Amino acid sequence: MRPPTPADRGGRLLGSPVVSGSARGVASAGGGSGPAALPAALLAAPAAQALAILPDDPRRLFGDGLSTGGCFARPLPIDTTCAAAARRYFREAVSSLALPSGLVHDGVTMASELAANTLHAQRNAARSPSRHKATGIPEMWLYLRGTGRTRELVCKVFDTERGWNAGTAPGMVKAPVDSVSGRGLQVVAGLSAGQWGCHLSRSRLGNWRVPGKAVWFALRIPPAAVPDYLGQPRYSPEVLTDELEVMLADRGLASGIVRADSDDLSVLSLSRHLTVWRYGEVVSWRSAAGSYQQRALADLVDVAEHIVCAHEEVAYPSQAQRP
Repeated sequence: MRPPTPADRGGRLLGSPVVSGSARGVASAGGGSGPAALPAALLAAPAAQALAILPDDPRRLFGDGLSTGGCFARPLPIDTTCAAAARRYFREAVSSLALPSGLVHDGVTMASELAANTLHAQRNAARSPSRHKATGIPEMWLYLRGTGRTRELVCKVFDTERGWNAGTAPGMVKAPVDSVSGRGLQVVAGLSAGQWGCHLSRSRLGNWRVPGKAVWFALRIPPAAVPDYLGQPRYSPEVLTDELEVMLADRGLASGIVRADSDDLSVLSLSRHLTVWRYGEVVSWRSAAGSYQQRALADLVDVAEHIVCAHEEVAYPSQAQRP
């Protein structure tokens, strides 16, 4: 299979697994990995406590702040406080950005609706024996992508129920006019001007890395509100490729990555279904339909998320959804 060239365009996302121990820096500083390398308190703690005491990973280049180019990730409670928690997290995440108050208000509203939506999904999964059972904690993620007039703030809420109701587009079954519930995703669709959707993904927090779905929206940020350098990692393509490999391993794909480097080209083979090329500052991979997907390496969090989505679409093709 030839590597993609700048002439290749379009395509959807595709995907698959990373060979044990190949991901750089996956082992701990003492050489250990997996449960044996984790603190005893973490193994004994309930889920919420485990998330709270999970140690910081010193290998990572970026923190969880948007201004550092990282992904702000927080667990959401599985009760009626989830919407309030999402509103609080959204404000916390964007506190370092000079966003217009109206944009923040829209984002807070949509984040609240996505959190409420995932609460319904978790309850449905728990009640129905024929559906995928919830095995992880809902999560909220925020990160920046793009530059200048294309800069966007992306907000995603993850849960472990992978699919929507069969035969319907994500969340677009209209509620009655006099209804006081069931409008959440209609609100998101309206406030985001259609920049929203759903895709398969994997969890980020804790030690589970369970599969599920992420429902997301994106807000276009006025160029004057956030400088271009903010949120853009200032490292060489080679260093960013190392970080991308660690990111993919950290999302549970560390059982099949094979990597090769030559001059300005890096190749990450995740499985026979998915190979990722990094040429210069562009990352590309071939979709299941045969076309190429290309992304700027500088949008590292977004690139990793698309590749994880591609992997899950191969693993669960019948459950793949597109915005």
